[in-house]
Amino acid sequence: MENTNYEASVTALRKLLMIDTSSVPPLEGMPFGEGNATALNFTLDLLKGFGFKTKNIDNYCGWAEIGEGELFGVLAHLDTVPAGVGWTYPPFGAEIHNGRIYARGAEDDKGPLVAVIYAVARILAGGKKPKMRLRFILGCNEESGWKCMDRYKETEEMPQLGFSPDSDFPVINCEKGVLRHKISFPLPPEIRDISGGEQANIVPDYATATLKCGKTIEARGKSAHGSRPKEGENAIIKLLSSLISEEKAENLTKLHSALKNSDGEGVNLKLSDSKSGALTINLGVISAENGTITIKTDIRYPVSFKKEEITARLAEALPFCTVSEGAHNPPLYVPPNHPLVLGLLSAYSEVTGDTASTPLAIGGATYARVLPLGVSFGPVFPSEPSTVHAKDENISLGNFKKLQEIYQKALEKLCF
Repeated sequence: MENTNYEASVTALRKLLMIDTSSVPPLEGMPFGEGNATALNFTLDLLKGFGFKTKNIDNYCGWAEIGEGELFGVLAHLDTVPAGVGWTYPPFGAEIHNGRIYARGAEDDKGPLVAVIYAVARILAGGKKPKMRLRFILGCNEESGWKCMDRYKETEEMPQLGFSPDSDFPVINCEKGVLRHKISFPLPPEIRDISGGEQANIVPDYATATLKCGKTIEARGKSAHGSRPKEGENAIIKLLSSLISEEKAENLTKLHSALKNSDGEGVNLKLSDSKSGALTINLGVISAENGTITIKTDIRYPVSFKKEEITARLAEALPFCTVSEGAHNPPLYVPPNHPLVLGLLSAYSEVTGDTASTPLAIGGATYARVLPLGVSFGPVFPSEPSTVHAKDENISLGNFKKLQEIYQKALEKLCF
């Protein structure tokens, strides 16, 4: 068996973080690009070294399994959102500064994945055998479509129970629905070109437009996860504000008014419920081509609403636009008194001493949704700022070590 100590886990994480797994066009035999294929095989080889049986499913995804009996899943993703610009340190350098590893994927989701792997490896090294089949399921397209999980479901066995280490502590038992839309309308005659943002689920930090007169207008913001738009500053919204003050373009004025508030108020989507909280909407991408402006939005809606109602309200509020549905992830809800929730919460409390925190609802979407019964568990601690999808994404070495302790305690309770 490979070395299971903490230093070895840091080395493995840094090697994985140095592989650029942001979204790129497919290559032959590599549906999500060379980086994701390389990272998948690296991780499967790592797990094989700890005694796991492994399978690579056409470089879409893979799994690694140990034990016998009922199947329990740990689902994580290797792909990342684009690095973006303005980093203090190289986004795929995995450099350590002031006790933190800086890299895209450090928190989302390579850091917690490696923490779980080494937590299991230590349990196995101690001589314990799992009382069920423990399967890691590794995806490569979580950030931009979930085609990896679609491929997995075609031919592979799905665990009935499990968790995804891809969100917050203490435990996430409720995830809002995620619904993407493409919205288009004619390019105003005063504007030659407009662009901004990289993905619908990132608050854009830069946007620019060129007017017919030749003048260029730029706007800068602050990136954040699209499920938490208030933590960022949307550069596209700022750009629209500048454009309407310059040109008084009617449709841009309407669009700005409709989407300037991330709570959905401008498009009759200010919705909430007691289980999951309030709806959010992020204007993530804007572009122009062939005389048409296209924008991409990311909506996180409460669990008591249906996607059809969300789309209908959005289209009704934007009558000058063509609105079409894109990717959709249905909401998730597991009762807070379910044994899975209680077991994970107990492990977190025993390691951290935090007995006050209770299960949470979030706007983020994790692989827990693909399970018949699943939740998200870590890695971001309460009251600590998240760097997920932001520039200078990082994980502290202290937290990385604590993650391994929590995941070890949890899996000892649930699977050993």
